[in-house]
Parts: sequence; C-alpha cells; structure tokens
Amino acid sequence: MPKINIKINTVKIGKKFNILLLFTQQIYMQLLEEIDGFLKTFGDGMLKDRISYSLTRDRYDSIYYKKLNMKKIGRFLSAEKSNKYVYFHFENYDLKVEARGDGVFKFSWTDGPKLPVENIEFDDLQLHDNTVSVGNYSISLDENGLYLKDQDGKLIYQGYIPDFNEVLSQSLRIFGDDLFSGLGEKAGPINLRGHVYRLWNHDAKGSYGPDSDPLYLNIPVLLHLHDDVSYLIFFENAGDATVDIGFSREDKVTFYFKSKPMVYYVITGDIKSIYSKFSEITGKPYRPPYWAFGFQQSRYSYMSSAEVRSIVDRFNELGIPLSAIYLDIDYMDEFKVFTFNSDRFWDVKDLTKYLGERGVRLITIMEPNVKMEPGYTIYDEAVKNGYFIKYPDGNIFYAPVWPLMAAFPDFSRNDVREWWGKKYDFMKKNGVSGFWHDMNEPAIFVAWGDNSMALSAAQSNGSHSEVHNLFGYYMDKAAYDHLSKTERPFILSRSGWAGISRYAWIWTGDTETSWKEMKQNLLTILHMSASGISLTGCDIGGFVGSPDAELFIRWLQSAIFYPLFRVHSNKKSKRREPWEFGEKYLGIIRDIIKLRHSFLPQIYSEAISSSITGIPMIRPVYWYSSNPDMLLVDDEYLFGDSILVAPIFSEHSTSRIVKLPPGLWYNLYSDEKVFGEIKVEAPLNMIPIYIRSGSIIARDEGKLILHVFHSEEGESAKIYIDAGGEDSELDISVSKDGKINIHRGSSIKAVTIKFHGVYVKGITINGNTKYIEDNLFEIEEGVNELQLIFQ
Repeated sequence: MPKINIKINTVKIGKKFNILLLFTQQIYMQLLEEIDGFLKTFGDGMLKDRISYSLTRDRYDSIYYKKLNMKKIGRFLSAEKSNKYVYFHFENYDLKVEARGDGVFKFSWTDGPKLPVENIEFDDLQLHDNTVSVGNYSISLDENGLYLKDQDGKLIYQGYIPDFNEVLSQSLRIFGDDLFSGLGEKAGPINLRGHVYRLWNHDAKGSYGPDSDPLYLNIPVLLHLHDDVSYLIFFENAGDATVDIGFSREDKVTFYFKSKPMVYYVITGDIKSIYSKFSEITGKPYRPPYWAFGFQQSRYSYMSSAEVRSIVDRFNELGIPLSAIYLDIDYMDEFKVFTFNSDRFWDVKDLTKYLGERGVRLITIMEPNVKMEPGYTIYDEAVKNGYFIKYPDGNIFYAPVWPLMAAFPDFSRNDVREWWGKKYDFMKKNGVSGFWHDMNEPAIFVAWGDNSMALSAAQSNGSHSEVHNLFGYYMDKAAYDHLSKTERPFILSRSGWAGISRYAWIWTGDTETSWKEMKQNLLTILHMSASGISLTGCDIGGFVGSPDAELFIRWLQSAIFYPLFRVHSNKKSKRREPWEFGEKYLGIIRDIIKLRHSFLPQIYSEAISSSITGIPMIRPVYWYSSNPDMLLVDDEYLFGDSILVAPIFSEHSTSRIVKLPPGLWYNLYSDEKVFGEIKVEAPLNMIPIYIRSGSIIARDEGKLILHVFHSEEGESAKIYIDAGGEDSELDISVSKDGKINIHRGSSIKAVTIKFHGVYVKGITINGNTKYIEDNLFEIEEGVNELQLIFQ
C-alpha cells in the first residue's frame, strides 16, 4: 500500500492533552493507512475528517464534560406558603409547587438552563396540614411521593420522590391497563407501555423502520390515560434522557435525565382541554399559508432548472394539482448554505417566476452548517462576529457534514438568530417560497460514537449536553422570526422540541419503504400529536426504497388528511412522480390528489382553529371514546372532530373493519349512515372516509360549498376561510327545526350549502319561498337568516 500524507487538525488544550492526542493520532495514522484502499474503492473523501472529528470530540468531552453529582433529596422537613406558592422543604432541596384551578400544576426541584417556555400565571394556593388545595384539586405529600386528587378524592397522578445522583430520576405510578403516548417522534405502538425510549434528537442515518429509536425529535412529554382520567406530564429539560414505561417495573414510569433542571408540569382535564392548556406553556401553532396544504412533489434531487420545469409542465399537462416542488442539497454550490449552483440553477429567478405563473412554489432545503471556507461570506461574517458554537477553550467547533468540515451557528443567541434570519432574504429575492430545514438535530458525520455535536460544546444557554434537543428548534425560530415579519412562512423541519409548531412543520424523516412503515408513519404522527405537535406529515412512499403502485397509492390515501401532503424519496429510489406508475394507475393517483385539494378549505380552517386552541389536527380514535376496546385502535385517525380516515395498511386488501367513535357517521361517498363497528369495501381506488353527523365541512368544488351532515340535534361550525393571506370567519348554525343563522366576514360573499342525510325541498327567506334541487342552494350576500323546508 502506498504511503499517504494525512494531516489531522489539532487544538491546543494544554500540554498533557496534546501529548495524549499525539499518541492517539499515531495509533490512528496506522488505521488510516489500512483504510486507504477503502477510500479509493468507495470514494468516502471525508472519512479522514470523520476520524479527526471523532478523536477531537472524544478528547474534549473527556476533559470538559462532567456527569452530574447531585445530593440526595433527603427527608421531608416542613411545608410553607410563600406568596401564592407552596414550598415543601427537604434536607437538601426545596420543592416549589405552583398551580392553577383549571388543572395545571408545576413542580420545581432544581434550576437549570433557561428553556423556551412561557411564564404562565398561577393561582393563589391554600396550605393546610401539608395538603395544597386549588380549585377542585388537592396535592398531598408523604414518604412515597405526591398525590394529585380531584374534588371527589379520585387519584389522578402519583409521583414518587425523585432520586438524584449522576442522573435525575422521577417515577410515576401506573394504575392498571393504562395507555401512554407522546415523547415526540416515536416509532412505537399506539401504547408505548412496556418499552424504553431515549430522548435525544438523532439522525436515523439514512433510513429507519418500526421500533427504531431515538429519532429526530424528542420531547419529555407523556399523555397518561387511566380509569377514565387523563393527564399530561411535561418536563422542562432539553438534555439527554431515557424513559422506562413499565418495562423494568410494571407499576412505574421512570424518567432519567442526565442534566438539570428537574422541573415538570402535570396538566389534567379532558384530552382536548389538556392540549389547549399545554399550548399556553409551549406556544400555539402558527398560521400557515393556504398553499402549503396542497400536494408537494420532492426528490433527492431534481438536478437542474430544466428538470424542474419539465416536471411542473408534466403535472399541468396531466391535470394533476401541484402546490410546490422541492430542491434538495444538490442545488447548492458545494453544499454551501444560502448559495445556488450556477451551472444547474443559473436562472433561478426565471425558474421561480415560471413556476409561479403555474401556481407552483419552490421550496429549498437549508442546512444548519456553514462550510469552513475563508472567503465564503457567511463563514467570514460568523467568524468575525463570534457567531459559531465553540469548545469551552474558545476554539470553534468544526465537524464534517455535506460540505466537509463546517461550523455551526449558536442559534440559542438572539443576535445569531437575527443575523441568520436575514440571510433568507437572498433566497426570497430569488423567488423561493418555502424552506426545508434538514440535518438540524444537529447531524454530523462521524467515524464512531454519537453522530451529533460534542457534549462539551458551549452554547449561550448551556453546554450541548444540556440543550442538545433545542438546536433545531432555535434554527426554526431564527427563520420564522424574520420571515414572519412580511408573510406567513412555510418552514419544514426535521428536528425540534416542545412547541415546535409555533415555528415549523415536522415530518417523520427518512423512513423505509414498506407496508409496516406506512402504518408506523400514522402511529408516529399520533405520538407527535400527543406531544402537542400539530403540523405533521411523512415522506409518502417512504424515503428509502421503491414502492410498487399499490403501496404508493395506499400510502397516498393514508396521508389524505395529514397536514403535510408530500412525496419524497432518495436518489436510489425509482422515480415517484404520479405518471411513473403507468397509465393504469395514473387516474387513481390523480383522483386522490384532486380529492385532497377539494378539502383544502376544511384543512386550512382546521389549521387556523388549531392555532387558536392549541389542539393538534390529527387525533387518535381513543380521544373520542372511553370504551377500552377503542384504546388500541391503531389503524384509523381523525382529522379534527369531524372526519375519520380508515386507511388500508395490508397488501392486496380490498376491505377492512372500521371502528367508529360513538354517534352517527356518514360514508363520504354514499351518504350511508353508519355507527359502531362496520365492515367496508375498499378497492384500490377508494379510501374509507367518514363524516360525523352534525358536522359542516368546507370543500372547494370549483366554488366553496359547505356540506352539512344532518343531525337530529342540529349542526354548527366556525369556518376560517383564506382571504388572500388573511382569514375571514364564517359562523353557521342550523337548528333542529331547520333555522339557519349565518355570520360572515366582509370578504365572504354568497355561500353555497349542500345538505346530507335529510331531504330539503325549499328555503324561505324573508317570507319568500324558493324550491331547490339536489339539496343544494346558495345564500346570497346580506342574507343572515333563513328557514329550511324539509320533505
């Protein structure tokens, strides 16, 4: 083997360390020579950088990263009320209790890094015989821990006294056949009980399937349902953690944190109110642009302006709706963020104009790393102003990613976020409409060990070990804070933390292509909903692999009401544009996409409602039934309160059993009224969809039509309609005797209504009767009341 010249960058951390590093480098020089053949064979030009980084990371962490060494809590001493709060005094710590009468409780044992949560107002607590009372709740304490009870004495939550040492652990009681959901992005079953999960934002290294863990977005939040009681527990901690949900002990859930603080909330009530209250702490979802809910086409990668034009032209020729098309990393100049490859995309302004004339937006991928290249403006500015994350000794943190060695902005700093946000102006001036944040866990290419940042890397709000899970969140905030000054931005992010929907959408990342993973996508999205995340979706068809026509169609159908409706795949996957599956299936695919677009008014309205209430749009069936048999329904979902989707998750299946929540439901296609458990036929061109009676659904059928699904109790809805970037409200109610009241914003003119489930033969307005056909009629501008004439 020929000799090779290798230079590994070293850093000055002290004489002893440099000697140790030199010795270690000598060992690895031999290793590098051995793998020189590998380099030539496989062309991994960054392997030396990976090894260099992994060495440097390990040495820094061995010196600067320190595990916790906490005193034990000790025995309980006394309780004291101070101002509105109550303190339980222990030998070595004080537990501060804050609470609201509507069922929000905060327990603080230690301080720690400042995290992005809202300072909500709490009520004045009462203390009597070591028992705290507020509203209809009481909190008591004994040697076994804390007990939260309602006014009838029913136990809602029991938390044991924490254990402090090298980790901070908090255990909760499991009562019986309990259900647990949440923890962010988890590829687990509908009930996470019996499993152990890590909370550490982590690149899945190109592909993952069911049970892979950890993934890109992790949040220490868990929904707990037991005995018709529900509560949410949320920890203010963005560091590394592990959660044991009844795995080691069937009667306990235990959170283990490697860093401070130990501060957590318990929120109780009905499930929807829980998420509304949770959003007061973490922030409510933002209001996205209307177009973002349409069909989006992506691939790693479309390689030139000409290719993008041809794809968009083909969509138009075939009459397939398209809202946006993506550019993956190959559009950049040497993978440098905020650049375009001038050979492939020399005419980007003309390209975005061309797309815009056809109703299509351009979305570009954005990376959080900056190539280490003097003369590259972004890099030079950040070095000059000290914007990059550094090691504790002041050296800039460098690591290999797509542009080879790169540095990373400290997004936890306000000034860095402001600087970074302004850089998006360059993209906007070139006509880019949306941004796709990738690799922001952050992901790093390593030779061994964790594929992320050194634990000892210093950020403004703590060491990376303490705030790792906030990196992507703050990158998204940087973009959102700047872009939202002039528009409702579209930001799709791979990573984040609690409250991420206030800034960005989340998708399930680089999933494998399989029938099992298609179903797992739904379960993962349901766990994200249980974590308070509203704007979610997946790579339709899976990222790695090539679905056949049946799998692709069923995947497209399953995602029909996911907020994000995007097809994406990697370079090795077969092309996945709708026409690639052949003429036999093109019509089915086109019809699914058209069906999605017909529901855009309803989807948009639900998104605006979510931004007001904080309640996620995608919901599991068990939210709407206390029946134990409904707790484990894992192959259906609800969009809002009114629409139930029952996808086909089995190959060659053309029928399935659907379990409907209590009440009467309508088959979307036939208007058949059904309830309970039913068997439904579902040929390849059909996905079972049901509408709850009493619902009013907005659809675009060439014009806006409100579909009223009759209920004996009447119907009502508040619908938010996009009015050129603003929202216009439409309130409509139908009494059980047929009186309609409607109130609308000034931008809403005539309103068309179609009734289902009852025959309407006419309407009376101001004493004048008009007979109608097909249960369809128009309410003209200025008319706010009318009477239906039933058959």
